[in-house]
Amino acid sequence: MPTRRNFLSLIAACLALLANVPAAHASRIEMLYLTSPDCPYCRSWEARSKDALLNSPEGRALRFIEVRGETLRKPISREHYPRGYEWAFDRIGPSRGVPRFVLLVDGNVVLNAFGLNAYEHDFLPRLRAIVAGGPGRA
Repeated sequence: MPTRRNFLSLIAACLALLANVPAAHASRIEMLYLTSPDCPYCRSWEARSKDALLNSPEGRALRFIEVRGETLRKPISREHYPRGYEWAFDRIGPSRGVPRFVLLVDGNVVLNAFGLNAYEHDFLPRLRAIVAGGPGRA
């Protein structure tokens, strides 16, 4: 006969599966997306890939934070970061290269990828591994 504890554990495991987030891997996963309004590559990523990411199991497991600069000609500086994320700027530094995809796990920068190719070949595989709790985990 199942105990109340076993029953509650089973319910928790089922809810975690429904959310596509393993219960044992509840780390805080965040993505900083650095962009500027005059960046054609940023607009391309936003039109083709942003919704696909945010609607994927990996996208639902992370907090998406947009850091929007003023123009490609001016680097993204500390003042562009949302309140509470100034520390990320201190670790990354001023950024003129966008689109930039920064992966944060438990408050640590684990990947800083620049450009669409790096998004596909570096950022996405690392994010998938972290969400799955695999070897790419920080």
